[in-house]
Amino acid sequence: MHQLCEDQIDTHFAGLKHPAYETQESGHGRREQRFCEVVEIPADHPQRSIWKDLCTLVILTCCRAIGDRETWETRLYISSHKPKAKTVGRRDSQHWSIENTQHWSLDVTFGEDVRRQQDRHGAANLAAVRRLALGLLRQEKTNKRGLKNKRLACALDPDYLLKVLANAKFLMRRP
Repeated sequence: MHQLCEDQIDTHFAGLKHPAYETQESGHGRREQRFCEVVEIPADHPQRSIWKDLCTLVILTCCRAIGDRETWETRLYISSHKPKAKTVGRRDSQHWSIENTQHWSLDVTFGEDVRRQQDRHGAANLAAVRRLALGLLRQEKTNKRGLKNKRLACALDPDYLLKVLANAKFLMRRP
């Protein structure tokens, strides 16, 4: 698949349907350009017999500039969807937005980046507990403080902790 991508880039996708979509964003001192090209994989390509419903190859290239420093990243995806570059480009952007938001919340609320857990199982278990706690804190709407302050309030006030846990309807289901 990688070879198909390289070959098609060299020939500028000659003879293949390849819609493209480009976005530009700026904020927080950085500029980002995303180029999304979706290449329809030829019907006679050998990978089509290996991958069920294989239809397209997605090439997503991001150029991020912070000050004078510029970084480039290219990601390749295969897909069973029809070639719609705009849809694919937006979905990828939304995915990273959600991922970055959750990571930022976990870092600010729990200081996750400074914690180093050596045991793999322990790290995975703690990450799951932190995500659960983050979800519970987000569900609690009576306290208008930030997540970090809600967490502190849970530690200092047992009644507030019970209020946060009482919102966890999914924990109280009976089998």
